[in-house]
Amino acid sequence: MTTTVHVENLLYSGRALVGHTDQGEQVAGWPEVAHEAVRAMNHLTGHGPIPAPTAYRILGDLKGVGHLLPQSLEQLCRGLQASLTAYDVYDHRRGPAESVSDAIALLTRAARKAADLGQLLEDAQAAIAEQGYRTDDHHPSLFDDPNDPR
Repeated sequence: MTTTVHVENLLYSGRALVGHTDQGEQVAGWPEVAHEAVRAMNHLTGHGPIPAPTAYRILGDLKGVGHLLPQSLEQLCRGLQASLTAYDVYDHRRGPAESVSDAIALLTRAARKAADLGQLLEDAQAAIAEQGYRTDDHHPSLFDDPNDPR
């Protein structure tokens, strides 16, 4: 008999994919946290100028999403495919293998676009890497380095 690991029960840093802790408490799962993080960025970036040093740091974190998301999507594809033999799967509209095949094709396309997104964000970050701004503040940039000869 094969023992199947239920991915929805796996935890990473005390949080699961589908939203519960190891004590069974309902909390936001990692995909929901990612969604809420983007929502928060949408709210926070709509309030005036964003200097390049700040945008640089934001892009540094965001590019990682694009670079890492393809792996998650590819693993989701493999997990969906494996679920067809690990579980007694049904689909109310058509054959389960057909719906999984369609989902895998779409997720594969999404993974390629996410990889493109990661590279574009990295390129945008590089484009503003040398930019700063002048101000009367003694610390006008997040990257002020008194030892930098520039």
